[in-house]
Parts: sequence; structure tokens; C-alpha cells
Amino acid sequence: MIKNVSNWVKFCTDQIHIKKKNKTALDLACGKGRHSIFLSKLGYTVIALDISMDNLNNFKEKNILKLCCDIENFIEWPFAKNSFDLVVVTNFLNRRIFNNIKKVIKINGYLVYETFGIGHENFGKPKNKDYLLRKNELVNLTKNFQLIIYEEIKVLAGNTKFIKHRIVCKNV
Repeated sequence: MIKNVSNWVKFCTDQIHIKKKNKTALDLACGKGRHSIFLSKLGYTVIALDISMDNLNNFKEKNILKLCCDIENFIEWPFAKNSFDLVVVTNFLNRRIFNNIKKVIKINGYLVYETFGIGHENFGKPKNKDYLLRKNELVNLTKNFQLIIYEEIKVLAGNTKFIKHRIVCKNV
């Protein structure tokens, strides 16, 4: 179980500074809620979405609404267009719903995305290349957004080995 907030998510939220009351965030595929809790403490009202009720039952914090559903096989997308100031996605990829993810971000809202890239299958899960990003794929998927930061990293430090692609971008 990953308990610590992603350094990428911390870094990005330090950069974007949404200065308004009633900030809203979606933590998509939230797992055990590490980012939902973090965002709540930053003053966001958070929708924490995950397929597993066990994961959702693992945490509690004010200003978090938990939603258990299989977002990958949802017949109708559960969120209205322009619903969130911030969407955070980590360690999850489903290309079929990517346009829906972008549509829920308000104008001047942000997407913070971090997941595994091709080559990571040599170090651990996921091994299925359908769940691994190709070179520059996040940039291409968000081309109608303003790119703020993008990186593709490979970490080989002791037992820590991974390849990740990360982006923070703004809906303008």
C-alpha cells in the first residue's frame, strides 16, 4: 500500500495555486485516498473515485465525497462538463475515458497526471502495454491544454525502479 503523497502531486499543487473559495478536485482511481486527503487539507472539496469500496472505506477526512464505481465501464460519464478546478490521476491509464477526464476540468482548471510508461514492464506492474504510456503520449492527449510541465523519467536507485510520465497542464 502506498501511503505517501506523490512528490509529483505535491510539487504540482505548489505550482498552480488556485486562489478561490470552494475549490473542487477529482481524485480519479484514488486507491486508499492519499491524494484525496492531501487535497482536502489544501482546502479542496474532493470527489474520491475508486472501483473498490474497500479502498474507499480505508480513509476519512472532511470535504471528501467518496464514489465507488467502475469508471472504465460506466455507460454514462458520472460528471458534468466543467465540474472541477483540479483533476489528479496517478498510476492509472484508460485511453478510452481520457477525453471525458479533460471535459470535466473547468476553464483555468488543471490536470495533474502521473502514470507508468513503456519500459516499466521490465521492473514491475503493470506489465500490459495497454496500461503504459508511449513517448510523448500525455502531451498529445492534452494538446488542447496549456502545457506547464511535462517529464518522462526513469529511476533506477537500489530497489526503486520505475518509468513514469508526468504532466501538469491547464484548460485555457
